[in-house]
Order: sequence, then structure tokens, then C-alpha cells
Amino acid sequence: MPRGAARKAAIFPFTRPGRSANLRAMNRLSLTQRILLVILAMQAALFAALAVASLEGARRDIVSETRLAVDTARALVLATVGTMHGAVPPDRIMQLLPERLVVPRHVTLGTVDVMDGVVRRALAPSAAHAQAPAWFARLVAPDLLETRLPVVIQGRPRGYVFIASDPAEEIALAWRNLSAFLGLAALASVVQGILILLATRQALRPVADIARRLADLRRGDLSARVGPVAQRDLAPIAAGVDDLAQALQRAQADRARLQRRVVTRGDEERKAIARDLHDEMGPCLFGLRVEADALHEAAPTPAIAGHAAAISQIAEEIARVNRALLGDLRPAAIGQLPLAAVLSDYLSDLGRRFPDLDIDLDLAPGLAEPDEATALTLFRIVQEGTTNALRHAGASRVTVRLWTDPAHWRIELSDDGQGMAPGTREGTGLTGMRERITLLGGDLSLSSGAGGTTISASLPLQQSE
Repeated sequence: MPRGAARKAAIFPFTRPGRSANLRAMNRLSLTQRILLVILAMQAALFAALAVASLEGARRDIVSETRLAVDTARALVLATVGTMHGAVPPDRIMQLLPERLVVPRHVTLGTVDVMDGVVRRALAPSAAHAQAPAWFARLVAPDLLETRLPVVIQGRPRGYVFIASDPAEEIALAWRNLSAFLGLAALASVVQGILILLATRQALRPVADIARRLADLRRGDLSARVGPVAQRDLAPIAAGVDDLAQALQRAQADRARLQRRVVTRGDEERKAIARDLHDEMGPCLFGLRVEADALHEAAPTPAIAGHAAAISQIAEEIARVNRALLGDLRPAAIGQLPLAAVLSDYLSDLGRRFPDLDIDLDLAPGLAEPDEATALTLFRIVQEGTTNALRHAGASRVTVRLWTDPAHWRIELSDDGQGMAPGTREGTGLTGMRERITLLGGDLSLSSGAGGTTISASLPLQQSE
């Protein structure tokens, strides 16, 4: 361990692990829960302090009341004895004194006659009150006070009066007052906590809205907006989220335009190459075949005639390869004829070449003409799907559906072939088609099973450059 870390661990040997655990526990709580936890901790601390202060105050009041009661009882005893002196025979004073004594609250009075040793208690008015719990009585009960007053008549001791403090009634009163006070304090704390919680939730409600809008953005819904927020502290965050969504929306539109431009530029390059092959290679091959045929007709020997025929066959093979390249680079009819006519001609030609294949073309009525890049992509999907159905699936029926919704071109091609085996990777044709569709802002899905294969694709309607 480095020296600085060891020194810090030695200075704070007990705080770091607990502090880290507390921080981890706090981080798992939501902001509302943290605020509520702090409020509850403060309320608990205040309640505890209030309870301690109230207990101490109650104890002081009980001590004061019991001392005052003892002093009052002493004065009453002295006054009663003085009143009875001379009015009651001396030998009857100790017997009648318990009946004449007025017992104040919080004390117990009694007499002891030295003549007969009988202890007589003065009757106190009964007070019906609920007793305080024993633990509370132990907390606030003062020390027991006891006083003995000797009774001397005509110079002779007749007995004594004992005065003992009895704080039970005062403790019960303190318990009732303290229970009511702390109960109201607890109720106020609960109400305050609920009000603060409601206010906090109301204040943090825009945070949930912001989180939902961010989730929408994460899912790709760039049209989501938070809108104006009343809370002044959260308004800049909401405005920042809306600005971010707007910037992402612009960036997505710019990216879509650039991707379409890339596809369009590639189509233009292939169109130019196809035009060059058609315009340059075609006439040359035609002239080569004419010359080979002429050489074959004028050949002086059979050997020369055979070479001329071979040259003609090579020129024909080159022409076939050239036509295939032209078809792969760009179908000649795209851009020259409506897409519906191009698809119908292609599928009709396919039906003539494969009479056992049942082909069904379903075109939605009133289809608008797509832009050239979209038209070429839709044609390539049909071309790739039918080629796979013939070469790999062994299908006997192929169905092609083409329609539009308010925002997309949609095409679905399905066959009744054997389907793709689980785990089979897509071929280069489908992979290239998926990449092209993605660049145009669309998507392609492939589902395959024992009942056949279905290719579904969607492309956005033509966008303005």
C-alpha cells in the first residue's frame, strides 16, 4: 500500500468502509427516497430531542409539585394541631387528629400514638386517574420525601405525624400531557413528511417526463419532445433534451439524404458503365462476329474455316457475358418503363422459362411511380427472391405483393419451398440487398420455415433532396 494511503487509513481506521457502504446504499435509492429519508431522520432527531426535553421538564415539575405538596401538608398539620390544642382533650388529640387532617394532593399523611402505638392514616380524597406506565414512572419519579412532625402537648410527647410524598397522580398527569403533546408532534411530523413528499414528487414530475422522452429517443423516436416545464430549475434540462432531439432529427435526415445520395451515385456509376458496355462493347462484338462469318465464308481451307467458327463462338460467348453483366449492373428497363410493367415483364419471362413455377404478382391499384433508386431496389428484391426460390428452395409457387402505406413502399415475396435450415447464413445477394435497403433508410426481414420463406422489406417514400 502506498505511504499516503496507509497514513490515511491509519488516521481514519473506522470510517472508510462504513462510509463506502452508506454511499452505495444511498446510490441505490431514488432522489425522492433520499429526500424522504433525510426528512425522516431529521424528524426522528427532533422528536427524540423533544421527548428528552419534555421528560426533563416533566421531572422538574413533578419534583417541584411534590416538594410544594409536602410543605403545604406540613403547614396544614401544624395548623390543625394548633386548632385542636385547648379544644380537644389532650388524650383524644392523637385519636381525632387523622379525622381532622386535610390531605393535600401528592402526599400521604398518618399519625402514630405513643400511648397505644397505633398507626392511623388520614383519609385522602380518592382520585380516579389512569396510571402511567412503569418505565415512565421510573424515568420521572423524584426521590421519596418523608417528614415526621412530633406532637407535644403540655410538654409531653403524644406521638408524631408522618408526611410522605406520593407523586403517582402527578406522574399520571405528566404522562397524559406528554402523550398528548408527543402524539400531536408525531402527527405533525407525519403530515409534514407527507406534504414534503407530495411537493417533492410534484416538483420532480418533469424528471420522469424527461426520462420518458430520453427513452423514446433511445428507441429511435426522434419526434419526442418534453415541451415547456414550469419548474425553473428543470427548464434548462428539458430545453436541452428537446434541442438534442431536434439536432438528432436533423442529423438523421442529413444522414438519410447522404445515404440516398451514395446509393444514387453508385447507381449512376453502374448506369454509366452499363451504357459504355452496351455502346462500346456491343458494336465491337457485332463487328467481330461479322468479320468471323466473312472469314468463314471465304476460308480457303477447312482449318481456317474452323478457326473462323471458333472466333465467332467466342464472340457470341463474350456477348452473352456482356448481356449478363448489363443485367447485373442495371436492368435496361428501369427508368424507361413503369415499375409495374418491369416487374410484370420480368415475372412473365421467368414463367416462360420455368413453366412448372406458379408466379402470382399482386400490385396495389393506383401505385405511384417510385424514384429510380427505390424502383431499382424493389426490382432487385424480386430478382433475388425468385432466384433463391428457384435455385435453393425448390419452390413451386412464388407470390409477390407490392403496396404503399402513408410513409413507405412495402414489398413481400413468399414461396412454398423447403425453407432455410436453422443456422444457415444469408448469401451475398441477400446481404448486399440488406445493406442497400439500410442505406436507403428501410429495413428487410426474412422468415423461413418448413412452409417456405418470406422476404419482407419496407422503403421510405421518395424524399426530396
